[in-house]
Amino acid sequence: MFAQIVSTKKPDGKTYKYLHIVESYREDGTVKKRRVASLGNISQYSEREIEQIIRTLESLLQNRTTGSLNDFEAQHVLQFGVPYVVQFLWNQLGLTEAIREALKDRDITFDVARYVQAMVIHRLVDPSSKLRLFRMLDDLYIPDTGAEPWQLQHFYRALDHLVEIKPQLERVLYSRMTDLLNFKLSLVLYDLTSTHLYGHACPLGEHGYSRTHRPDLEQVELGLLVTPEGIPITHEVFAGNVSDKQTVPDILKRLKEEFAVEQCVFVGDRGMVTEKNMALMAEAGFPYIVGFHKRGRIVSDALLEQFPNVDTYSELKDNLRYLEVPGDSVEDDEKTPGVRYILCYNPEKAAHDAAFRESAIAEAEAGLMALAEGLTQPRRGRKPTDKGVMLKVAELLTKKGVQAFFHVAFKDGVLTYQRDEDAIAKEALRDGKFLIRTNTDLPAGDVVLSYKTLMGIERAFDQIKNFLDVGPVYHWNEQRVRGHIFVCVLAYLFEQEMQVLYRRHWEREKQEAEKIENDQEREKALAELERRWYTGETIVRELRRWQAVHATFLDKEFLSVTKSSDSVKKILTSLGIPMPNKTLSVSDRKRVDPAQ
Repeated sequence: MFAQIVSTKKPDGKTYKYLHIVESYREDGTVKKRRVASLGNISQYSEREIEQIIRTLESLLQNRTTGSLNDFEAQHVLQFGVPYVVQFLWNQLGLTEAIREALKDRDITFDVARYVQAMVIHRLVDPSSKLRLFRMLDDLYIPDTGAEPWQLQHFYRALDHLVEIKPQLERVLYSRMTDLLNFKLSLVLYDLTSTHLYGHACPLGEHGYSRTHRPDLEQVELGLLVTPEGIPITHEVFAGNVSDKQTVPDILKRLKEEFAVEQCVFVGDRGMVTEKNMALMAEAGFPYIVGFHKRGRIVSDALLEQFPNVDTYSELKDNLRYLEVPGDSVEDDEKTPGVRYILCYNPEKAAHDAAFRESAIAEAEAGLMALAEGLTQPRRGRKPTDKGVMLKVAELLTKKGVQAFFHVAFKDGVLTYQRDEDAIAKEALRDGKFLIRTNTDLPAGDVVLSYKTLMGIERAFDQIKNFLDVGPVYHWNEQRVRGHIFVCVLAYLFEQEMQVLYRRHWEREKQEAEKIENDQEREKALAELERRWYTGETIVRELRRWQAVHATFLDKEFLSVTKSSDSVKKILTSLGIPMPNKTLSVSDRKRVDPAQ
């Protein structure tokens, strides 16, 4: 039985609509229809009268099928954008299957992959403790129909299992990311950073050079090896007192043995420069490009003094200039065969260096003047000693980093000082310059650009430490510390994958925009693209604004995705991710008999 509207055109030219209740029936194998009732010409009814008819008919039903705004009840809002994108990319990489395969021979009673995925999503949405994640799970879009209830202790246990399968999982990720992003590894970048710990129970925790400016706390070191686009290949966690140069051999070994990388150029910062490490790279078959010390090396001082005229340097890009030093002009104190040196210069950095140095010198002079004047004032008690005064001078100059730029003397109660103009002039030779050492056959310009790419890994560390909030680390167990950092690196991998996919699509859009013949339209299109040159961090922040609403309507529960912004739509298109349905799930609420 169903309603049917029949339109009839009268001789007066007007069309009338009649509403009939019609029933279907079968007679001799043929389906026929007959009119059960007629509600007459509905054209004569007002909208309010039609609504009244609907409500009257609906009152005969045991369960209502239509309702008003009063029947809609929003329960709570969920973070949707980041979880939706991460889950798509996660499934694309087959991570759930990879984790389960790596753990198949272990007696584990919960789904480790499910807990790791939740921790990775949480790192991108709201980096905080596992306890906070456990309490806010209902606020994240994590479809897990039929899964067992979440348990807090499983998050910690998942970290242990994740560390156990780290080598296998990193190899799987490297292989699948290579296929997905279609890259051949010809350049790897490596750097080291630190994050501090709370507590003294972790065996890796040691006092060392603190990059988080907390020398009072124990720390661990994180070495990260990435592609030129910033995709992490592998990482290692070291004791907090290890130096940069000590970590290189282990990373080289893993790169060759675990990832079967036979030929690529190793790019590292100047902290890696030791003859032993250079020899290890050559032995492993990895040509290298490393920053070289501007201070304290014979070759650096000699080259900076020998080639002060930056007008002789070649232009590269982004205000960067370079000069490959002729081999016969280098008196290498380490006498390494096949090594080339390239001087680089950035005028903007040079101006910044000069202004910073002059400001520090001026502040030190003001401090010395105040100290000198204070010594001439009458005072009670013991007279200041030579040693005491010079200790104060040393503390002042060291704090400003200008101890090499002053001649200071204290005699007969009088403090005198003057600038060391020769030392200042020598330091000025270093303004805006850096020195690169390499044993590759690459053109000098390519060497410089490869080394500048290392800035990408420095941004990666900034992302991991700040945006993903890798530290401070509150875990005390070594396994948990390593697991926590692995989760942070996985979160960074997804964030960086979003950036790589987005920017590749952006580059294609730019190429198309540049083909537009109309000058005004072309400039407008290019300007709009420049506004959308997003970093991975920006992409994640845009996705964080995209939410879903868990609500009820007429005893049905459903999840409705809010309207996405234009920027989110463009992000999904760039990532190759389809827009979700507006309503993701509908289910009948369990009815409870009030009498029970």
